[in-house]
Amino acid sequence: MLEVFLCCSPADQEVAAAITARLEHGAEVTVALDDSETESAAVKWKWGRSCAAILLLLSPEAVPPRVSRADWGELLDHIASNADPPIGSLLVRGCGYPRLLERRHFFRWDGGPREALRAIEKWALRLHRLPPPSFVPAQLPWFEGREKELDLLWETLVDRAGTAVVVNPAAASGKTSLAQEFSRRAGAHFRDLFWVPCGDRSPASIVADLAQQIGAECQGEAGETFAGLVDLAGRHRVLLVLDDLQPILAVPADSQGRASVLVTTRSTQVEAPPAAQVIRIDKGPEFPLAVPDNPVDLRLWRAMAVCRPSGFPLELAARIAGIEPADVPGACARLIQGRLVDPFDGGRLRLNALSLAAAGDLLEMERRRHAEVVYEAVSGWAKNPDFNKQYGAELIPAFQWATSADWPLACALVRHAFALLRHYGRLAEGTELLVALGNAADLRSDRQVSDECSWELSWIRGVPYRGAYRGSACGDQLSFDFGV
Repeated sequence: MLEVFLCCSPADQEVAAAITARLEHGAEVTVALDDSETESAAVKWKWGRSCAAILLLLSPEAVPPRVSRADWGELLDHIASNADPPIGSLLVRGCGYPRLLERRHFFRWDGGPREALRAIEKWALRLHRLPPPSFVPAQLPWFEGREKELDLLWETLVDRAGTAVVVNPAAASGKTSLAQEFSRRAGAHFRDLFWVPCGDRSPASIVADLAQQIGAECQGEAGETFAGLVDLAGRHRVLLVLDDLQPILAVPADSQGRASVLVTTRSTQVEAPPAAQVIRIDKGPEFPLAVPDNPVDLRLWRAMAVCRPSGFPLELAARIAGIEPADVPGACARLIQGRLVDPFDGGRLRLNALSLAAAGDLLEMERRRHAEVVYEAVSGWAKNPDFNKQYGAELIPAFQWATSADWPLACALVRHAFALLRHYGRLAEGTELLVALGNAADLRSDRQVSDECSWELSWIRGVPYRGAYRGSACGDQLSFDFGV
């Protein structure tokens, strides 16, 4: 664990204790404290040169009585040359100090302890030289207000490890937008951000998504696995967002005490830890939708309306719409301006409920093309390591449409998707697809496909197979080759 050297006077021990507690829990660093009276901060900083960073607490008792080059020269040379370790300064009480200290990593206690602690924690967390976060929320150009709710989220999720549940039963009430804007503003206070769209997804799918994001295996019953994954993620200071969670999974408490969990939901029945902060929000103001009259914009919007609204890649919608790549950025920008779609994360977008309703149900051509594009992608998944992140959530809606409209496509889609999900260790999701395909095959009296699914499920579930097309098996055979 990284070490931060903190030097102060005995008079500032209370402030030093607050900083130590905040950094050791929130920034995951060890604080080495020197609060002796022997030397001033202008001298004591040198004993921290082997640490990852140095923090000076400035007060009349901690610094020389006069600002002179003789006292501060070595420290100022260190700062001016951008040498390691970096040095931060906190002005606890008014005193004399070189103004060069204000150029970088300078904090003020008189602006409010809460703001100072947040800023110091943010600085210390960056000492870890972290990789880019898993989720990088985009700025919503139209977002305003909700300051009271945002303040409460900061207190609950940033100032400590906690759980907040944002509730409103209405669609398009602003729950997801609030979560996205908070994640954008507060993201630098966490080592990583994990965003899991829930909606109508099964527990196995939600759990598998989280497991993939944190780089863990996903095995066992969904509820227990979910609790274990949250516990695993909570070994570090992370933010987990469960968007549009339904009461199919309980939100576990983080026993490690580092993760903060933000839930948005339309249900008051979601199980959360007793200490969770419940935030019931009012529905946001109504806004007019600018339905496009430009043919290119209209085609792109209709294509977006058949993707999963909680987050889809722009590339997918563009392929469905069949528009020229050069026309895509402009059309997307106009749809964002018209409030028909919201930027989400990198190349992904979100479609709000009002826009989805305005698009209507007469989208059969787009739904077919959606299923075809997803099939094209899933059949070549071995050559596209990012497939699961880009298209994984699109498998179910594509399959559901194809089940009733293009049965051969539905079968082929599941065959390839099962191979993909098994490869990524998401066997529970693959099993759900096999069960759904088998049930659909039974309704169509397609005995061959039904038998294929029974054969595959026999080894997954460890039960005997007694189908019409193969001999008896005891469930220990290798996976049946679906022709992938």
